Amino acid sequence: MKQIYLALACAGALGLVGCTNQPKPATSAAVVNPTAGGAQAAWAERQRVFAQMQQWQLKGRVGLQLREQSWSFGLDWAQRGNSQYEMQIKNPLTGGLMATVMETGSQVTLKASDGKTYQDTDAERLLAKQLKMNLPLKNLQYWARGIPSPMAAVDDVKLDAYGRPTRLQQAGWVIDYPSYEGNGAQALPSKIQLEKASERIKAKVVAKEWKTRF
Repeated sequence: MKQIYLALACAGALGLVGCTNQPKPATSAAVVNPTAGGAQAAWAERQRVFAQMQQWQLKGRVGLQLREQSWSFGLDWAQRGNSQYEMQIKNPLTGGLMATVMETGSQVTLKASDGKTYQDTDAERLLAKQLKMNLPLKNLQYWARGIPSPMAAVDDVKLDAYGRPTRLQQAGWVIDYPSYEGNGAQALPSKIQLEKASERIKAKVVAKEWKTRF
């Protein structure tokens, strides 16, 4: 497992964490007050519709910074329901598979490229221990789609004219959405920026491909 951590750290040292190659330019409209009727209604509908999304897949890149350390990796995340997914972590330089994380119910398994497997009941704890990654996976499965997590209260939200979040504050994190795949109230994010200032953690997710199924 040490070689995976070293490869990710080296990629970050090469400056790949800051990569922002976006599939499409930003399409966010001017920010409006969340209490404005039209935007608020669209926001409520977005949450209702996306809560019914049974399956989705996100392919892209992730840059992660924890204090003075940084990582970068390719990501292929296939979600099936709320508690079952397979996440492939790939070398950002070669695209080679470095590790696979699978969750089915209460069991989480991490399989490294050398064939070794590690298990835990908590995915965030498993990634932090084995890969030195601090990612809020439980909430990120919702934040990645541009909706709040049902597991914590929303502290603040700012919406654009389509009722999509431009900024979401929840569970101690600030999540910014600089751009979406296209116009429309139900467009998916093409770039996400996350920060937890209290722990000096920053992350960037650049979505290159989305697939969804209701």
